[in-house]
Amino acid sequence: MLITLLPIPLIYFKILPAYQRHASFLIFYTPFLCLLTLCYLFYVRDSLARTLFANVLDPPPPPDPFYREPMGQPAKRALRRIKSTLLGILPALLVLASTYCVSQYFRALDRSVTQAAQKYQERRIFSESTGAIPEDRTSTLRRRPPRSKGTAPADSSKFSARDSVPVSMDSTAVRDYVLRTTPVDDIPGLPELTAYYVGAFIALLIAVTLMGLKEYAKEALGLSEHELMFGRYRRTEVEE
Repeated sequence: MLITLLPIPLIYFKILPAYQRHASFLIFYTPFLCLLTLCYLFYVRDSLARTLFANVLDPPPPPDPFYREPMGQPAKRALRRIKSTLLGILPALLVLASTYCVSQYFRALDRSVTQAAQKYQERRIFSESTGAIPEDRTSTLRRRPPRSKGTAPADSSKFSARDSVPVSMDSTAVRDYVLRTTPVDDIPGLPELTAYYVGAFIALLIAVTLMGLKEYAKEALGLSEHELMFGRYRRTEVEE
């Protein structure tokens, strides 16, 4: 459950950087999609339990040494073995997938910010060459509150640090500026950034939920550690 809320502090404290306008979208929809995935996994927990413990609950009969097996029986046995192995390593694969999504998100964000900064610098140079007021200055500067008579003048430093348009040659200031002011429609690679960010948390959530559901199903079915390792003992017709 805590994983569904994990994107909120990561965005709020800027542990995972993001565009300011995009962060408002991610901080709401990422926990929502994680919670929806968690509810769905809990909804199909009975099917997952039967799949996870298929070899224990319904082990395949041993091959008869006196009669030839049907042609499809070895294939079914191999399919069960592959499915069991895949479900066993699936949480580890999902954790690796989550790590991959995080690394790709940082790369995609770096490419996106670089493209947005280049567009800003091009507009800035064009505005300076034509003598026009930069579009970013007119659209992003905040209006200072009016000063009434008898009050001390407001400190302009608290406005200039955030509201001033950076110099085009200052790459660090430009990157911070485009992260803060770029509209959602102008963010380069927005679908890719969203997919990697949301995918990182959903993959981690599924991995943790599968491990938790396996332990929950084991307790609900009353399976012992011996049965999990060696399977349930099936009596033959001769013993009966």
